[in-house]
Amino acid sequence: KLQTLHLEGTNIGPDGAKHLAEALRHSNCKLQTLHLEGTNIGPDGAKHLAEALCHSNCQLQTLYLEGNTIGKDGAEAFADMLRYDNRTLKELNLQENPDIPPALLTKIERLAELNSESINCSAVEVGKKKRAEYGPTVDEVYSFVRSNPYLLST
Repeated sequence: KLQTLHLEGTNIGPDGAKHLAEALRHSNCKLQTLHLEGTNIGPDGAKHLAEALCHSNCQLQTLYLEGNTIGKDGAEAFADMLRYDNRTLKELNLQENPDIPPALLTKIERLAELNSESINCSAVEVGKKKRAEYGPTVDEVYSFVRSNPYLLST
C-alpha cells in the first residue's frame, strides 16, 4: 500500500491536483504523505486538495505545497480547512508561495497552532528549491492514480 507519493517538480497543474483529491477521498486510499512541491497546482488545485482533506476517508497527514503559487484563494481554502474540518493533517508546507499575502500566512500559522491535531505549518519562505523541467502530464498522473492498486487498496 502506497503511503508516500513524490510528484515534486512535475507539471500536474490544477487538473492533476483534482484527480489526486478524488483519490484521497476514496475509501481504499492509504496515502499519508504527498509531495507536490513545484507542481503548478495553482489556486484551483489547492482548493481541490483542501476540500479532500475535509473528507472522512482522507488519511493524509503531511502535504508539501512549496512553490505552487496557490495564491490568496488557495491559501484561504487551507485556512478554512484548518478552522473547520481538519481530520488528519499534521504537517502543511506552504513555503515559496510568494503570492499568499503575509497576513494570510500568519492566519494559517495561527490556525495550525490552535488546531487540535497540533499541525506543524511551515508557511515562511526559507530558501529556494530547484524544480525539474519535465514531469508527467496530467493524463499520466490520472492514469497512475487510477491504475495502481497499492494506492487505492484495502
